[in-house]
This record gives sequence, structure tokens and C-alpha cells, in this order.
Amino acid sequence: MLAPGMPGRRYYQSRFLVTGISLLMLGAGNVLIGSQKLVQYQHVVAEGRARGYFPDTGTSSSVLRPVDDDGERYNISRAKVDLYHVVLSGGILMLAVGAILTAAAWVRVRVQREDAMSVGRAPLPEAPPRAPR
Repeated sequence: MLAPGMPGRRYYQSRFLVTGISLLMLGAGNVLIGSQKLVQYQHVVAEGRARGYFPDTGTSSSVLRPVDDDGERYNISRAKVDLYHVVLSGGILMLAVGAILTAAAWVRVRVQREDAMSVGRAPLPEAPPRAPR
């Protein structure tokens, strides 16, 4: 039986709820960092294009010439734009999965609580499955 002073115990014992909330927090962090860094590096890439760095449309002579510091900064920024697109997309995916898991777990815990209350006993914590003998 659960102690009366521990009403939140059923929530943190739900693996789905803990996983869902963890995914929500990780996803929010990825979305926040990904969107900030994406804007930052897109600005650097836009500056590079304004200065005439277009490595995709270069001639064969421009491929062989040494890259100056601005050109190198442009190329690194293009790679980081791609990286932070992945970070942002992953964060959005984690937010979506976390929201679904959290909502499903919340409903599951509430239904278990209502079922236990209707029978007139305290809700039991989830027990791990027993190993076969």
C-alpha cells in the first residue's frame, strides 16, 4: 500500500511517463540550440555568398587555388548549417515522440488510479514481470 504522503510515486514509477518527459526535455534543448546555431551559421553563409564564395559553381581553376581564411570560414559554416539542420530535426522528432509518450502514460496512470479508486484500494505500483521457473 502506498503511503498517503507520496501521491506522486505512481508518476515517477511509470517508465513511459519518465521516458516521455525526458524526450520532451532533450528535444526542447535540441530545438533551442539547433535553431539558434542554425540562424548564426546561415548568416555567415549569407555573408560568404555576398562576397562571392560559390564553391558549387566554381571552375576547375578555382578548385585548385588555395582557400583563404574567409573561404575556409564559409565552407565550415556550410557544414555546420547542415549539422544544425539535423540537430533541429532530431529535436522536433524527440518533442513529438515525447509528447505522445507523455500523453499516453498520463492517461494510463490516471486510468489505473481511477480503477483502483473504484475498487476501494490504493493503486499498486507497476511490478516488473516475473522470470519463468
